[in-house]
Amino acid sequence: MSLPIYRLADQVIVGHEMLSRGPEGPLEIPDVFFQMSAERQILTEVDLHCLQRCLTAANSLPPGLWIHVNLYPSTIIEMPPERLIELFPDERKSGRFCIEIVEHQPVAALDILADHVGKLRESGIRLAIDDVGFGASMLESLLVLEPEILKIDRRYVNGVAGRPDRERYLKRLIDVGHALGSEMVAEGIETATDLELMKEMGVKFGQGFFWGKPA
Repeated sequence: MSLPIYRLADQVIVGHEMLSRGPEGPLEIPDVFFQMSAERQILTEVDLHCLQRCLTAANSLPPGLWIHVNLYPSTIIEMPPERLIELFPDERKSGRFCIEIVEHQPVAALDILADHVGKLRESGIRLAIDDVGFGASMLESLLVLEPEILKIDRRYVNGVAGRPDRERYLKRLIDVGHALGSEMVAEGIETATDLELMKEMGVKFGQGFFWGKPA
């Protein structure tokens, strides 16, 4: 399934985040499914399988839209960059494809991750850090990895309007992103109020149930 990414100024779809789901039942929830994979020491294999399925599904989307796919940092570290690059079509050179990594997954070898990300970037694949604002290691990850896109965690977006303390935190987070030259994507936009606040704060892109659930 996919979750559209919207340009907030005119609410036009500019891309899709491709999402994986497990089989029906308890494992359908991604966190549970991937946690079980990690416990059985097959996370990298499962992660790569999901990547391939997502890239195949993306073939049915209109041309020219961004395609975001999720990978665990551990997968990027363990796999030779050349092997990962081979999984993407030649269209990657246009900058259409973006790998999202979760900011709060512990990274034991940030230097290796940065080296591999650099090689992916040279091939035309961009980097986004997902759920920004959650983990204590955020600043180090941002400075080392220099992501093209930051995705603001939904807990700092949904319902934040009218709560001065949370608005101040969000403003600082957005300022950091702009200082790094990263585009900002607000996750978890669910109301018109959320949408207007993100626009006022200079966030250009967003996702959320305001426009509907993943298809």
